[in-house]
Amino acid sequence: MIEGKTKIIEDLDDPNLIRIRTKDSLTANDAAIKADLPVAKDKTTQNCCVMHYLKQAGVPVAYETRNDDTSFVSKKCEMIPVECVMRRRAFGSYLKREPSKKSGDIFDPLLTEFFHKNAVVGNEMMSEDKARELYLRDGEWTETVYTDPLIDFISIASTDTWMLFPPKEPRYDMQPLKYIQPEVDNETLEYIRTKLMIPCFELLEKAWKQFDVELIDMKIEIGRTSDGELVIADVIDNDSWRIWPKGDPKQQLDKQSFRDGEGLTEIQEKYAVVSGYTQQFK
Repeated sequence: MIEGKTKIIEDLDDPNLIRIRTKDSLTANDAAIKADLPVAKDKTTQNCCVMHYLKQAGVPVAYETRNDDTSFVSKKCEMIPVECVMRRRAFGSYLKREPSKKSGDIFDPLLTEFFHKNAVVGNEMMSEDKARELYLRDGEWTETVYTDPLIDFISIASTDTWMLFPPKEPRYDMQPLKYIQPEVDNETLEYIRTKLMIPCFELLEKAWKQFDVELIDMKIEIGRTSDGELVIADVIDNDSWRIWPKGDPKQQLDKQSFRDGEGLTEIQEKYAVVSGYTQQFK
């Protein structure tokens, strides 16, 4: 069993399967903000509905079936330590990297970005969990820690090196944090972008439009199954995207409300609303 911030991963008798159990917990800002909130059932519903919808459309996913109110069964995967981000509009950390852009600028075609899952501290890379254990005290970093460093796109063209950059600094001021060997080759990365990221976003964008809700951006993680197939793994729920009814950020239904300090009762209600929508995805 492996327990993280918001979920527990359990082994099953079948060595190719795992059970993922959602916790009644929300975190934000590198886990500096935490709250116990009864959202596990809603988050599980959202993920199961989304994964079923994608699976029916032919997108490769690790998801197999729902297990109970707060857990589901998935194929066991070797996770690729890259966070895959898709953006239809400019918002959030993107505007910090590209201050010349305006909030809400539309990307057509879809903008795709890649971030490393490990943190960079000085010249050392480590898991975010280890970085939090060593350097996060009372919600504040005691050292300069870069979580989710940006993978430079120019470097991806090389088979030798990726450059990792601070994810929330203006691009014109960026200096490389670290040079590393690529986690996957160019062909694999392009497959992830064209066969998993873009179809996933466009299908969910279409699903949300049924309810006049705009999908602004989202993130997914990719894993490799025991037979070598690349699939969307982990979860896709209300922590994974920005969704704005009528394209209005003031009506946001996603976890950004939690980051912004909205009341926990209102946040819980939003998670329930999103569950109702995802159950109608078709």
